Amino acid sequence: MTWDWSYTLQILPDLMVGVWYTVLITLAASAIALTGGLLLAILESLGADFGRAFVRFWLELARGVPVLVLLYFTFYGLPEMGIVLPAVPIGIGVLGLVYAAYCSEVYRGSLITIPSELRDACVALSLSSLVTWQRVLVPLMIKRALPALLNYVLGMFRETAVLFAIGIPVLMGEAQVAADQSFRYLEPFTLAGLIYIGMNLPFLYFLSRFKVKHA
Repeated sequence: MTWDWSYTLQILPDLMVGVWYTVLITLAASAIALTGGLLLAILESLGADFGRAFVRFWLELARGVPVLVLLYFTFYGLPEMGIVLPAVPIGIGVLGLVYAAYCSEVYRGSLITIPSELRDACVALSLSSLVTWQRVLVPLMIKRALPALLNYVLGMFRETAVLFAIGIPVLMGEAQVAADQSFRYLEPFTLAGLIYIGMNLPFLYFLSRFKVKHA
């Protein structure tokens, strides 16, 4: 099979629609994951035994169950209980909540590295617990965790490919539809791979520069 340039140009607009959905879902899921992960880490640090047990349960559930299983349960299982949600919010929510569990571990690790003397200094300055977290601990947690968090954002970008399983027209999904309709697989999947690489490279360059700058 030879490369068909006319077919390539024909499917390119559909793949661009997939790019739009992929970027949109990645950004929305990242906002949930980064914010939710921070809240989970703080809750685990400050919470009582029940709060900590809840956080640990969610972390193990999110990390132990495949994303595809959670997608199918939410998209196909919940309607049987009378809860019907659109596919895109489901995809964003599942990815965001799953990766919030991973991000919380990163935040928690960065919190552990903060010297206890810093908290003692906050107490000596009569700073309230809220001010200590808001002005001192949280900014340091974010700064120390940022390289690892950006890696998880990149992981979410790649993970969006599985959202085609519930009908969301992400990049991989649009490539699959084009291939199924034409029975030509070389052009759609090659283009999808090249687009993924082209979108990944600037992010990886920024990430490497950030790591060098803050090493």
